[in-house]
Amino acid sequence: MKLTVIIVNYNVRAYLEQCLRTVFEAMKGIDGEVYVVDNLSTDGSVEMVREKFPEVVLIANTENVGFSRANNQAIRLSKAEYVLLLNPDTVVGEDVFRKVIAFMDAHPKAGGLGVKMIDGTGAFLPESKRGLPTPAVAFYKIIGLTRLFPHSETFGRYHLGHLPENGTAPIEILSGACMFLRKETLDKVGLLDESFFMYGEDIDLSYRITLGGYENWYFPEARIIHYKGESTKKSSVNYVFVFYNAMAIFAQKHFTRRRTDIFSLLINGSIYLSAAGAIITRFLRRALLPMLDMVLMFGLAWAFSTWVGNGVGARTPAGLGIVVSTMVVLMALTGAYDRPVRLLNVAKGLVLWLLFFTLRRALAGMPGAWQVDLGAVLFLSLAPLTARIVMHLLRFKGYSLRNLDLKRVLAIGGPEETRHALALLWQTHFGLGRQRQLSLEESDAPDAAIGIRKRILKNDIDEVVFCAHDLRWARIIELIEQLRSTKVIFKIAQPGREFIIGPNSIESLNDLFIMGRFAVNSSAGRRRKRLLDLSLVLAFAITMPLVLVVVEDRKGFLKNWWAVLRRRKSWVGYGPGMESPLKLPAIRSGILDPTGGRGPQDALTLHRTNITYAKDYKVWTDLRAVWSGLSRLGAPPRVHP
Repeated sequence: MKLTVIIVNYNVRAYLEQCLRTVFEAMKGIDGEVYVVDNLSTDGSVEMVREKFPEVVLIANTENVGFSRANNQAIRLSKAEYVLLLNPDTVVGEDVFRKVIAFMDAHPKAGGLGVKMIDGTGAFLPESKRGLPTPAVAFYKIIGLTRLFPHSETFGRYHLGHLPENGTAPIEILSGACMFLRKETLDKVGLLDESFFMYGEDIDLSYRITLGGYENWYFPEARIIHYKGESTKKSSVNYVFVFYNAMAIFAQKHFTRRRTDIFSLLINGSIYLSAAGAIITRFLRRALLPMLDMVLMFGLAWAFSTWVGNGVGARTPAGLGIVVSTMVVLMALTGAYDRPVRLLNVAKGLVLWLLFFTLRRALAGMPGAWQVDLGAVLFLSLAPLTARIVMHLLRFKGYSLRNLDLKRVLAIGGPEETRHALALLWQTHFGLGRQRQLSLEESDAPDAAIGIRKRILKNDIDEVVFCAHDLRWARIIELIEQLRSTKVIFKIAQPGREFIIGPNSIESLNDLFIMGRFAVNSSAGRRRKRLLDLSLVLAFAITMPLVLVVVEDRKGFLKNWWAVLRRRKSWVGYGPGMESPLKLPAIRSGILDPTGGRGPQDALTLHRTNITYAKDYKVWTDLRAVWSGLSRLGAPPRVHP
């Protein structure tokens, strides 16, 4: 047998199905087998594999044993010459396996090989080729020098930035997302180290391959897509600790037989520094627009107060700072900093500030000069409104003022498949904007990428959908890579017409897709829900003696009150509805369900209640639930299945 493909899966059913489709296309003409090791998924992955891919050798674990141990389970059963460790969120071209096998057959010293990986936007993933994370290299990575000097042979060595993206070359470290391995090599150097639960195991195995006298290679002639949500992960503090602690384990295992305490202190200090950097980066990303508004409005307020006197409240910097800060807070309450950006929300905040400021003057015994108040609002409104319009015109990512509810889509494929793909998107998007189609003949032309790019620019396209029923997987990968500079969203309509997959998105009529402005997890929904939670926390604090008389579990209520205050729970969340493939937007666990726990209800009723709650969230729903379930506020939170 020539090749064993091993895929470890955990709750990514749709991605796994797409991956398996591409794997079996690539396996045609190759003597091989495919293993799927499932780590106790709850999304129907196991049932899907059994139903749609009966030829797969399925190992369904009864616990999540981690990435290393799960791969080792299948490696031990493999009798093939080569083993491929492949992530389920990948797309493999039809020619990948043949190209890699031919290369490794021609290079008997090659113990491992990695391919060129791009993400769902077409961007090159630098972890396709990596250097050995020695203490110095790891330190440069952790403190950010690798990011500052990506092409430096010294500081950029973690991702070997000095090597060309499209040049075949020997490397030191392979990526576990797509790792071709010679079985003979594994028999000699050993399998994955199971002390690494997640992250780091690929670094450790790659290093042991080189210690065993074999070579690792980067082979960009074979290309795959790897959907990985990198920006979200790397802005996560949890990711920083998990990933860099894995790096620390590796370094301590191989490089610190002496001076372990000194190195541990250095590496742990760097980890906490990196975590602090992640927190600061996330804060600055979210605070950019409010900070910009404050600076611009402070300047205008100073100019206005100098021009008309004390019309905006005070001429001192401290007084103007209070005025401007109040405006920013009120605009935040009306959604001026939500995404997508809406000028109407900014206007609501400014009107609210006008009412607030006028009321304040009246209570202070200065009811006159409303013209000055109105003039101040109109003058200061130039700052936030102009800032957003300029950012829109300059095409700052995430600051478009266009209504994104109606996406503009270009579908590429045959007429029947593109029609079906657009119809599915129309339903999941609750309507589409401009719809364009590109024929198979046009997509197969040598200069197809140039023509597609022109259509994207001409029609201001938001999404490009490739119909996998009509296009080869390798061609889809090629076009996505060539079109990465367009910054559009790329999606793939599956051959079975059941769903459409894109970066961090799976669209199917079996999934719950809702208009963002009404969803419980939208920016506005999260803000209203959190404000209500805090308001109830304050109300319960004021009326605590009375509430403790009403609730059935006083100790449980105090625990829940503290958990809601710390944002660990919410007063209201989903109820324990029936098991379903339908995806509900993620929210915090609630003490009560949307009905307030009014008596026993069947699973189907609660299921429908959850859907309604998710699709059309209203503050009054939470208030009614809390009022009717007041005595049950000490109960443990309800966890949605």
